[in-house]
Amino acid sequence: MCRIFIAISALLVLVATGLAVVLVPPHLQLRGITPSLPDDSELRSLLSVPKGPTQISTIRSSQQERDGGSFGHSSVVIEWANGRNFVIDLAMDEAATIDFSELMAMMGNDMTLEFNGSVATQLGDTIARVDGVGFTHLHTDHVQGIAPFCAKRGTGASVVWTAWQSSEHNLHTVESAEQVKASCLAQTVLDGEGLLSVEGFPGLGVVGLGGHTPGSTLFVVPVGGTLWLMVGDTTNVKQNLLENRGKGLLYSGFLVPENTARTEALRLWFARLDNEPDMKVVVSHDLGAAAEAGLPAFPPQGFP
Repeated sequence: MCRIFIAISALLVLVATGLAVVLVPPHLQLRGITPSLPDDSELRSLLSVPKGPTQISTIRSSQQERDGGSFGHSSVVIEWANGRNFVIDLAMDEAATIDFSELMAMMGNDMTLEFNGSVATQLGDTIARVDGVGFTHLHTDHVQGIAPFCAKRGTGASVVWTAWQSSEHNLHTVESAEQVKASCLAQTVLDGEGLLSVEGFPGLGVVGLGGHTPGSTLFVVPVGGTLWLMVGDTTNVKQNLLENRGKGLLYSGFLVPENTARTEALRLWFARLDNEPDMKVVVSHDLGAAAEAGLPAFPPQGFP
């Protein structure tokens, strides 16, 4: 009995050590990435930038209708009067969407997604005028669609990312970062903290966030007197953001290491901003909430 106890204890120690080796570094890394955030007046300054965006819309790459709304993977398309377009997140192609659904099923999460077409396909001829691409973060379900995008678009567009997103990676983002760097996209790295601007895309605001991943990024889009805040996966369900509910220990501690103190601070910040009459928060996977906020489907018809 003593030998069995010793063997079990040794096994538990090995498992704990292995988990520590895998999980401690990303948690420590995330704790060190807490960029400063802009205040309300800085955000609102985007509304008065000359020649800012004229349209914003969303492409649903995949979705699942279930109690509580519509969830899935999406992309945001921003257009300027001169015809230039900027796309936030590229979702996945059909094969990757099927793989994602199967992975979720193995984890006990019913995520049977209906595939509507890649972002590249749904962009149609507009893809030739997409000159910039950004990612709210570098998880594969936001990035893998870069393959069909590049196959159709070719060279001519740039990825716009913060210094953290381009250089700071963990076990869940390193593969996608390499995919972006090896893609058709030229690289534009924005240095600094707070609200950053993007040359050639007047009015578009970029803010490094951290929290969910080292390179999690906020995109702020002023259209028609409203600031649209693309917050990525800071939360997966908008109601959880509004009620300050986290993703739970299993998710944030083990499956996808997060800086939970930072994500809570971001939830509180975004919830307050969403209560402002001229600001609307958009959560990447909560397609129903985005539609309720008034974000139109691509291509927008008479918006704003």
